[in-house]
Order: sequence, then structure tokens, then C-alpha cells
Amino acid sequence: MASCELCGRQISDGKKTAVLIDGTIFNVCMQCSRRGKPYVPVESTKKKSVVTSISRKSTPKIRMTDETILDPEFARIIRDARMKKGLTHEQLGAQMNEKATLLKKFESGTLKPDEIFAKKLEIFLGIKVYTNSPEGEK
Repeated sequence: MASCELCGRQISDGKKTAVLIDGTIFNVCMQCSRRGKPYVPVESTKKKSVVTSISRKSTPKIRMTDETILDPEFARIIRDARMKKGLTHEQLGAQMNEKATLLKKFESGTLKPDEIFAKKLEIFLGIKVYTNSPEGEK
């Protein structure tokens, strides 16, 4: 028989519960188990991270070459496309799973979108913010 690591009661192994309290794992009785969150072994979280890393790899990326540049008018292109769809920053942000403040910074030209965000904009707004430079086409 083991004892509860919180209250000290004697508990049988079958009624012992592992909980997470303030980042520490405790083996506790059923009554004390409500004081923490159920502990999930590391093995199950590793499986989840493998699945998410695989799904990230399958996301198509923009092929960045020396000839690929950010359109100088990217801020206007993003704003016009969003307004054409009749969306607010908050609505578009919710659809893209991004923050509205980030979209506002792109539209004002304060920030430049990276290739991942540019790909999202292509999908949701149907625009291209990265183009081939005129020098690369000659």
C-alpha cells in the first residue's frame, strides 16, 4: 500500500491517481486528485508533436529565389483584397487564425510578410505579394 503524497492517507495502488500540481507530479488519493490536473505521460505528447510536425512539412511554401521579391505595393494589395472581400481585420484574422493587429501592420507597411504569411494571404485573399523581379525575367 502507498500513501497519498498530499494528505498522507493510505491508498491501494488501484485507487492511486497521478496529478500535476504547479508543474510537479504527485501520486494522490481520489479526494486529493481534484486539487490538480490529470497527469498525461510524455509518450502521448510526443505522438501529437510528430503529427503536427508532419502537417507543417506538408504546407506548400513559396519558392524563394534570387528573382523573387516582395511587391513594393504589398500593403495596398493586401488592403484592397481584404476590402474587396468585405472583411474587417478581425474577420480576416479569425479566418486565417492570425491576429488582426498583425494584419493591420502589414496593411500599413510597418511589417513585411514572410513566405508563410504570404502563402496564407494567397490562399485567403487570392493575391500575390511576392513576384518575380524584372531582372530575373530578362
